[in-house]
Amino acid sequence: MPNEVNAKLYDFLLKNDTGLYQSGENIIPFVHIDFCDLAEFVEIVGIYQFEEGGIEVQMFDSTICIELTDIIESEGHYLSDYKSCFDVYTWRPYAEQIKEMERREES
Repeated sequence: MPNEVNAKLYDFLLKNDTGLYQSGENIIPFVHIDFCDLAEFVEIVGIYQFEEGGIEVQMFDSTICIELTDIIESEGHYLSDYKSCFDVYTWRPYAEQIKEMERREES
């Protein structure tokens, strides 16, 4: 596990269904969380993430899908720090775009 991550979030993502999608020039990470694991997720990311209007979610029959960009960035981390939390076949198509996106953020 890399040192540049929230260890609890990293472990949580490893145990849950994660994915990526493209929106414009940005690659957006997300996680599907079973309803029964939602309290654990809130404890990991902190209640402050849900203040001031909460977080937009997509609700499915047994999971909630939450985008992770703001959560990862609020801790000063990069998406690439969490690379191992995503299936290689999910990560590979976006790898170069993620590097470019992170280079833009650094400048």
